[in-house]
Amino acid sequence: MIVPPPVKRGDAVRVIAPSSPFDPDALAKGLAVLSGRLGLVPRLREDVGARRGYLAGDDARRIEEWREAVADPEARAIFCARGGYGAMRLLPEVDPAPLLERPKLLVGFSDVTALHAPLNRAGLATLHGPVVTQLGRAPEDALAHLEALLAGSAPRAGAWEVPAPGAGLVAARTIRPGRAAGPLLGGTLAILAHLQGTPFAPRLDGAILFLEDVGEKPYQIDRYLTHLRLAGALDGIAGLAVGQLSRCDDAGVLAADVVREAALALGVPAVEGLPAGHEDANFALPLGARATLVAPAPGEEGPPRLLFDGWLARGSA
Repeated sequence: MIVPPPVKRGDAVRVIAPSSPFDPDALAKGLAVLSGRLGLVPRLREDVGARRGYLAGDDARRIEEWREAVADPEARAIFCARGGYGAMRLLPEVDPAPLLERPKLLVGFSDVTALHAPLNRAGLATLHGPVVTQLGRAPEDALAHLEALLAGSAPRAGAWEVPAPGAGLVAARTIRPGRAAGPLLGGTLAILAHLQGTPFAPRLDGAILFLEDVGEKPYQIDRYLTHLRLAGALDGIAGLAVGQLSRCDDAGVLAADVVREAALALGVPAVEGLPAGHEDANFALPLGARATLVAPAPGEEGPPRLLFDGWLARGSA
């Protein structure tokens, strides 16, 4: 797995809109965070704010924007303006080869899962993190974590230590105790389920699977998990790390209960309540890089946590 080089203050980055159109005010606030708090130099196409129904312009505009961002010799990262829907439509035209040859970091989440998956599958690590329109609402601790991940400046956590910003994340609780190591893969559950049966789905055998979602009712969460199970996608995963399930409870049924039942049936170490997903406090995770999942049993020392070992190495994960 290729981990792109660090992104530091003063570096140029591209901002693209591969999915849905966005609120211009939210983008402006996010760009101010990129250039001010993070010290980066964002570059955008003039037509980044294009709209075509539920898409940020037609497919031709969005794939041309993607190719320009990938080819930009000065840009060290590609930040996505918003999720929503639309990135999946671009996949037949997304060639991972240029990014493998000259690696740069893709940053985004939600619908951007459709771009993370084939890049991770091809051998490039990416960053599941805030989209630009979310940055203006992000708390300072999430921004500090993102900055440390971008720059690769976090120290490694000791055996029982709470990881420093950029070194890992603490979960709320253990679902099933144990310890696992492997590449960290995943993203938004609905997108992962819809990628099954295509050549763009990530290979999850031996991986720590990260899942989050928003606005999906418990029966829909069940449907996606069942789809993944029936497709064989969950066979051989090493562990399960569950993030935010935002606005997913319905009629007295908790989405977390649905996921817990599935996790226990898988029989792998599992944790829940990672602060990553569709909330304002969306802490970034390095997809594709090697990670360690620690799910303590009752009485064992330390919190449930996910450690970003491969990302900190900034080499082969």
